[in-house]
Amino acid sequence: MDLSRRDLTRLLGTGLFLAPTGLARARAAGVAWWKDVVAYEIYPRSFQDGNGDGIGDFVGMAERVDYLADLGIGAVWIAACFDSPNADNGYDVRDYRKIMPDFGTMADFERFMARAKARGIHVILDMVFNHTSDEHEWFVHSRSSRTNPYRDYYIWRDGHDGGPPTNWKAAFGAGSAWQLDATTGQYYLHTFVSKQPDLNWENPKVRAALYDILRFWAQKGVSGFRFDAITSLAKPSVMKDFIPGQHPGQASFAEVGPGLDAYLHEMHTHVFAGTDLYTVGEAWGATHDAIIRMTDDRRGEITSAFRFDLQLKDADDWRKLPCRLEDMRAFNADNAFNDNPHVWPLVYLEDHDFPRAASRYGSARPEYGARSAKLLGMMMLSLRGTPYIYQGQEIGMTNFPFERIEQYDDVQAHNGWRNEVLSGRVPAAQYLSNLAQVSRDNARTPMQWDDTPHAGFTTARRPWFAVNPNYRQVNVRAESADPDSVLSFYRAMIRLRRAWPCLSGGQYEDISVTGSQVYAYTRREGGKAVVVILNFSDIAAPFTLPGHLRAGPCLMGNMTPPAALAGGSLALRPWESVIYQLVPS
Repeated sequence: MDLSRRDLTRLLGTGLFLAPTGLARARAAGVAWWKDVVAYEIYPRSFQDGNGDGIGDFVGMAERVDYLADLGIGAVWIAACFDSPNADNGYDVRDYRKIMPDFGTMADFERFMARAKARGIHVILDMVFNHTSDEHEWFVHSRSSRTNPYRDYYIWRDGHDGGPPTNWKAAFGAGSAWQLDATTGQYYLHTFVSKQPDLNWENPKVRAALYDILRFWAQKGVSGFRFDAITSLAKPSVMKDFIPGQHPGQASFAEVGPGLDAYLHEMHTHVFAGTDLYTVGEAWGATHDAIIRMTDDRRGEITSAFRFDLQLKDADDWRKLPCRLEDMRAFNADNAFNDNPHVWPLVYLEDHDFPRAASRYGSARPEYGARSAKLLGMMMLSLRGTPYIYQGQEIGMTNFPFERIEQYDDVQAHNGWRNEVLSGRVPAAQYLSNLAQVSRDNARTPMQWDDTPHAGFTTARRPWFAVNPNYRQVNVRAESADPDSVLSFYRAMIRLRRAWPCLSGGQYEDISVTGSQVYAYTRREGGKAVVVILNFSDIAAPFTLPGHLRAGPCLMGNMTPPAALAGGSLALRPWESVIYQLVPS
């Protein structure tokens, strides 16, 4: 008899649901811990305020550890949390060994760590090693004179023809990648904004100092590290102007430089070899082959990488690009790495730099909003690799209804406004319409815990950033009490993923019909197999299994009752998604 999603939730909750005999336990005992968990990203400023000042902190995070454990989370990635003047919301580090005062003290962090570990949750910290803050003590010394011992910790060059050394552009619409420093009359390089001077990875003293920082946090019990802007570490050996057409758009001048693999291998050798520490890189600009080089476990570089193949914006960095199912299918097939068991991929739809997946990929029709959020969760949690849920994704949080530039916090949004609108190049309405859909500020609104003021995020009179007005309907408390909610679905889907290891580590095969709105694929491992069928559309659609496949029981569906199979065919309702067991023909 087929199980409805509600039935499955009940059985999983009572512990009566059994995995295929012995398979889940045997696999968990024989693989690295990061292959057996669902991870969760916390953006500290917006997760939970524990001291009533309007800003999220480690006191608040500690209060929510049980929520994460009950969701089924096995690892948390804490976004930038070190001492910082906040030119880029913490991604400009002033002291790598100190917690940002906004987020509390080292003691607060250690209490959070203790609670997380007690509930079996690994902690991953964000390391920003491409650059520091210009207020970091290394840079303060470096800029003091051309002969200072820290001078070569950063990248300094003389100007050229009365201007910067090269015509390179910084990210975030920040203008030239070079900043003239009046004290010494030289320019320093900054891939991002001018308050983020780039470290000189060619200097072995810099690398040694960074490795010491990693050891410091590992000794505190941290289980791994996410490396920000990792593909920008290795700068070109020859720094010269780009000619027209050589380097289109806003792509970095330092993407996947020729020395990157050597740097990553050295870091692995000095810090990670012989440990079970997990390392994951933000691999902007990396090709398929570059990802393999960085993450193949025989090479000793990093464990996995965040890829950015599915772009949201065009080269101007503000125009929304269309979302096409065929692009997602092609990427998922590529990211499965079926032909290379030594590469362990990473699966995600949201993080702190992207808008909400429910708004980007889901239905624009309110009646299908929650259903499409569940469909996206089913897809993400049934693909090979370590899945990362971003805070609020599990309750179906959506984009904020931005209307005015004054509502944005992000430096990138304001730089774009100045460069595009105030310059007269783009009408304000056109820019704002696109920005509202692509801005990373959409992911940075406070977490929606309940329907009390400020969504239960803070008791302060005003939170640091506006709360999405839909919090009265979309919040943890309401969804915890509803067995048919997005949150309940995520909890059940995470448990199903654990029970059926083929969903996390199995071989992937796309069985969709070309041009169809229905996306379907199989997952196989250890003699067990399932088929995942997703209707990415506001209209109903039929689907027929290929003749060589035979479906058994329904394991999960985002509607009750799920679509029924009749002779290998089923009629999917709008945004319906199902997982069926496959049985021998």
